[in-house]
Amino acid sequence: MQITQENLDALRVTFEKRFGEAYAAQEPALMPLATEVTSSTKSNTYGWIAQQVRLRQWLGPRVAQNLSEHSYTLANEPFEGTVELDRDDIEDDNLGIFEGQAIPQLAEAAAKHPDERIADVLTSNPLAFDGLSLFNGAHPDFNGGTYDNDHALALNATNIEAIKAIAAQYVGEDGQPLEVNYDTIIVPPQLSFTAFQILNSASYASLVTGEGAGSVAIDNQLQGALNVIVSQRLAGSSGTWYLADLSKTIKPLLRQVRKAPEFVSRDQLTDPKVFDLKKFTYGVDLRDGHGVTLPFLIARSVDPG
Repeated sequence: MQITQENLDALRVTFEKRFGEAYAAQEPALMPLATEVTSSTKSNTYGWIAQQVRLRQWLGPRVAQNLSEHSYTLANEPFEGTVELDRDDIEDDNLGIFEGQAIPQLAEAAAKHPDERIADVLTSNPLAFDGLSLFNGAHPDFNGGTYDNDHALALNATNIEAIKAIAAQYVGEDGQPLEVNYDTIIVPPQLSFTAFQILNSASYASLVTGEGAGSVAIDNQLQGALNVIVSQRLAGSSGTWYLADLSKTIKPLLRQVRKAPEFVSRDQLTDPKVFDLKKFTYGVDLRDGHGVTLPFLIARSVDPG
């Protein structure tokens, strides 16, 4: 290929199209866990409402519900990915690997970036709005007590039901139930078989102690009751699993987007890098932040075994 700016412009369009196709083909597994908001500043401060808005019988004038807010600030961070193409490869039409592998890999990395960051939030256990770690055994509740969303239980039907029952008791600042109903289980690949077995089986074995000890088949009330998310990003914590309520407007985690992934290039013949190093550069950059919202919307359990 002759190196002209016209040909380079056409090549950029081809690469950008290939990037877009590869980006759209990805389906990040953990994105459903996060509420996505658009940011227009370096950081955003949120007031997460711990009390649910409710309707009341309309007697007399309207009564505004004074909802307590809890501040939480999340900063945006810059990220980039870059690949290079040698001038000789363009002249020799040796573009197959670059277009067929390098550009799609760049797009895949950009598309999976939210999953990577959300997984980091889950595993790093950052501070929540109440000043405690997201997963903690002593989150302050709204009646002067505490609640626990950090457990040490193996993944089985009995323990899923136990954690769901704990969450069902959470109440808001008005003393009314928050109606937390964990409808999704998130597991690493090592626990995927167990999770699907629990949720697809019609019954499970329950141990019976005392005289005639053994096991009996119990109807599985969890059959089909939960959605399952399997994330390769969580493979480093093979015994850790999560339950989340994704039915609410607010999700348990937060994805803040300041700048969506943008395909960029340095491919002008007058560019110093092109002139000095005969390298054409293509990349992607973005700015975003990932954090947490309301701890009671998600629970963690680590198998003690």
